[in-house]
Amino acid sequence: MKHIMIDCETLATTADACIMSIGAVKFDLDSDALDDAGFYASVSIDSNLESKRRVSEDTLIWWMKQGSVAQGVFHESKQTLRTALESLNEWVGEGEYSVWSNGADFDLPMIAHACTQLGVDIPWIYWNSRCFRTYKHLPGAKAIKLPFAGTKHNALFDAVHQARIVQAIHATLFAPVNAKAKVKA
Repeated sequence: MKHIMIDCETLATTADACIMSIGAVKFDLDSDALDDAGFYASVSIDSNLESKRRVSEDTLIWWMKQGSVAQGVFHESKQTLRTALESLNEWVGEGEYSVWSNGADFDLPMIAHACTQLGVDIPWIYWNSRCFRTYKHLPGAKAIKLPFAGTKHNALFDAVHQARIVQAIHATLFAPVNAKAKVKA
């Protein structure tokens, strides 16, 4: 599997946002294979604040409107931001992955900013960043819907769902093109 979907739950929407949790899953683009183990870290808000990471009133209000299951992130066992980022690096491991997130300006820039701020290696090569938001707006992709399994706004469940949608879009839009190319070859 050479693709990773990453999702973060945060307390702001800027690159220096307080990161509450990180979820990630490795997946195959050309099949429905998914690494069931995935990665999940619930991050201490205090460790974010010690690093001067941002909390936004609007985002706090948004969290107060979410269901109690989604708000469970506030009650999980926590680790420091540094530990979470180092654990993410270890989980990603060696190899070159295409790393996806829902928006070129959200999850990946936040993690990269935190890594740079704390002197932790960014676990992907910048040119391998992929934007799920752009992919899901390709012509024909908007009609592809999958039921959500798990808790919305849980970073791991969101990452898995997003990876599944990328796989479905790829199978629907590009598998027929790839099959025609193989026949011609």
